[in-house]
Amino acid sequence: MRLKKFFKNYILLIIILFLAALLRFYQITNVPPSTQWDETAIGYNAYSILKTGRDEYGQFLPLVFKSFGDYKPGLYIYLTVPSVAIFGLNELAVRIPSALAGIASVWLIYLVSLLLFKKKPLALFISFALAMSPWQMHFSRGGWEANLALFLVLLGLLSFLKAEKKPKYLYPSAIAFGLSFLSYQGSKVFVPLLLLGLLIFFFKKIKTLSIKSIIISLFLLFLVASPSFLTILTWGGGRLKTMSLFSYPRSENEIQHILNKDNNNLFYFNLFHSEGLSFVTRFVERYFNHFSGRFLFFEGDWSSLRHGPSYNGVLYLFDFFLILFGLYFLVRLNTRESKFIWFWLFIAPLPAAITRDSIQGVRSLNMVLPLMILVGCGFYQLFLWLQKQKKLFSVCFSLLLVVFYLFSVAYYLEQYFYHYPLQSSKDWQYGYQQIIQKVYPLRNNYQKIVFTSEYGQPYIYWLFYGQYPPSDYQAKARLTENPSGDVGKVEKLDNVEFRSVNFDGDKNLSKSLLIGTEMEIPLEKIDYDKQRILEEIKFLDGKIAFRIVENY
Repeated sequence: MRLKKFFKNYILLIIILFLAALLRFYQITNVPPSTQWDETAIGYNAYSILKTGRDEYGQFLPLVFKSFGDYKPGLYIYLTVPSVAIFGLNELAVRIPSALAGIASVWLIYLVSLLLFKKKPLALFISFALAMSPWQMHFSRGGWEANLALFLVLLGLLSFLKAEKKPKYLYPSAIAFGLSFLSYQGSKVFVPLLLLGLLIFFFKKIKTLSIKSIIISLFLLFLVASPSFLTILTWGGGRLKTMSLFSYPRSENEIQHILNKDNNNLFYFNLFHSEGLSFVTRFVERYFNHFSGRFLFFEGDWSSLRHGPSYNGVLYLFDFFLILFGLYFLVRLNTRESKFIWFWLFIAPLPAAITRDSIQGVRSLNMVLPLMILVGCGFYQLFLWLQKQKKLFSVCFSLLLVVFYLFSVAYYLEQYFYHYPLQSSKDWQYGYQQIIQKVYPLRNNYQKIVFTSEYGQPYIYWLFYGQYPPSDYQAKARLTENPSGDVGKVEKLDNVEFRSVNFDGDKNLSKSLLIGTEMEIPLEKIDYDKQRILEEIKFLDGKIAFRIVENY
């Protein structure tokens, strides 16, 4: 009887969670079409921890992982260890933690919405909106650390809201928020601002908590989060500087050109064209790009195909109308909870706005939660409005809305599962797996293998798909740091050199293998008396990704 009652009370939520699971696990190893290098690094470091207890550079159980010269918060890597142990070192193992976090977030936002609005139908609409969200779905299907951080933010928020009646929940809230710092770099900006919002809008609730519980919670938060911040001191924030908007001032030529236009009048320059004003303008531009129709409904993140398909926004076009209804609902509600959601939406794009990219679907991922709350509120407001209409009109209008919504969903899914892999295979570094499965077993047949670095970090794919023994690699790991503070490179491993192919010179290497791009190894330069094409690897759109040439 209890089980029957459970299903009766939660059947709609179970269906929503099933839809979320289906959208996040269906063809998860094929779409996206390959593992990008950050996923590959996560997988290999998890494999290294599993086999040796150390990362790829031999550090024992680190909380922050050095990878490509960057320092990655390590929580996602540790969560990948069990899936690598069960499924092996492959795409599925790397992506499972994110997919599970995405599904769990749908459940958590239901619970959070219940506490915020005290309305079960509204909470169901909001969880349904997140389950169907193209934005959250996409970042749940790859090994994205930002998606894990999203889950932890929801977990921390849920525990905080529960602490109003049960103060002991303040402790898991602090731990969850602290763990978000160990899951994704962007949390260092977003989570402190979110905590500030909780302090502002729920101050009356916080005042009722004991000083002891607040102090212990703050201690737990700083204790858990501290390893992530210590890397800024020990490493110097090189990667942070590389990605920061403020590390890219205008060139001297551009400044001089402006001065010439103003007849070298420094007063006018400082008043209208100063470097500080330039930074502010670029920051504001990046911030509002994330609220543009281009980003939300039509193109999504136009800076990178890894962040979603072209010609599709991060929301469905139908969501535009739902957001309008949701805005109306929240404005009328006018509670501390609704004000907190406005604040949440306001701060969510800030981690993206302070970086060099004009748009960033990953660093602004926290926007998806308040936006889906708005969409869910829109569903609910529309539902209430239809209940007041005449039955025939209500039924006909509802059918029309359902058809429109299903068309929006179907259009996106068709684009995502059928067209997106072809569009984005190059951006997802497609072809490395096919090359290494071909070449790795033959590696000892050659004195030297030259492997192009044209598409980025090839060494991590050699480790990942070759399942290179971590204990062997740790003894040989050498990273050439980049003076600019950006990610470094591994240039050599055993008889493999990871660099650009200089075919005019490299074709004279005896008993060697050259793996290069079509431009690096042009057909007209191949001497078939001394060389042969071993294989050509193509992107999914049919263009040549790699050409493998054997020197006799």
